[in-house]
Amino acid sequence: MKRLAFVGILPVTAIILAAFVPFFNAEACTRMFWNTNGQVMLVGRNMDLDLDDQPVFSVFPKGISKNGGTDVNPATWTSQYGSVVVTAWGKSTLSFEGINTAGLGFHGLYLGPTQFENRDSRPGVLQGRYGEYLLDNAATVSDALLLMSQTQLVPELLGGQSMPQHFAIEDASGDSAVIEFIGGQMNVYHGTEYTVLTNDPPFDQQVTNLWHYQYFGGDDPLPGDCNPTARFVRASAFLSTLNGASSYAAIKTNPISTMFLAIRSMSEPFGALQFIPGVSDPIPAWPTLWTIVSDLANKAVYFTHNVARNNFWIDMRKLNFQEGAPIRSLKADRPDLAGEVSSLFTSPSPAMPLLLLSD
Repeated sequence: MKRLAFVGILPVTAIILAAFVPFFNAEACTRMFWNTNGQVMLVGRNMDLDLDDQPVFSVFPKGISKNGGTDVNPATWTSQYGSVVVTAWGKSTLSFEGINTAGLGFHGLYLGPTQFENRDSRPGVLQGRYGEYLLDNAATVSDALLLMSQTQLVPELLGGQSMPQHFAIEDASGDSAVIEFIGGQMNVYHGTEYTVLTNDPPFDQQVTNLWHYQYFGGDDPLPGDCNPTARFVRASAFLSTLNGASSYAAIKTNPISTMFLAIRSMSEPFGALQFIPGVSDPIPAWPTLWTIVSDLANKAVYFTHNVARNNFWIDMRKLNFQEGAPIRSLKADRPDLAGEVSSLFTSPSPAMPLLLLSD
């Protein structure tokens, strides 16, 4: 286990800010990385949220000059890699999820105990831009962690509150890392074994909790509730068995389908309740709005939106990431999307402007 020591947070338009503030009172999202099948490197993620994030797939070519957006000492860079990211509320400066042309993936998930670093002298990048900063400049997990030691995630306040998050990154070689900010310090868990991430409590406590359960040497049966600890246990257990999918001789399995089935089993139904220790009444669980599976080796992204009821995929090899190519976008919640959709990306609509990171 490797540890380092870093800050971050998201810009959101004033129009949705009032609705967004209650968003900080629950726990959501699951990430699973299947890096042991010997065929492909697949990462799945559920977006659990109690507010419509209006997801848009944005295609950023390489060669774009950008900056970190901070008032003092912003980082500046020119993107070395193209990327496909999921942006929220029509803002290219607000992303939770993405993959680049080198096969590096990035994911931001909620973590309540987050306490970011105090601002220091390093060049800064606002949290909503940080995933794109890493995807623009890093080909591997090790590259990304080096960048994180040289720059600083900078928090922003939303309605007087910060948004607590931790992060997962992985690459096409199977390497992985989880990054958290606890007690004002960045903790990094770096290694191929760090393949699952949910939410509270912090990652080291989640790993220790596994020892109580079957699959991991304990006696307790797998938990079935909506709490992030339960999802962490189930995701870890199911991920450890996925390599056995080929044993079903009567059923021809596909790694993409196998990964989708596993990550969807962590989904939160609309109306489900979450029982929090020390809290007398249950609270509504954040429902799973969408699910994504990314193939890091073959540069493909598979997506389904649970409200729009679509099911489509993106072959990144058919997109133009060359320097000078335009930024392109595709609304991910269109109900008509099916099959391979790379040809449907268009220039950003004036109704949903994509703001260059240099703005």
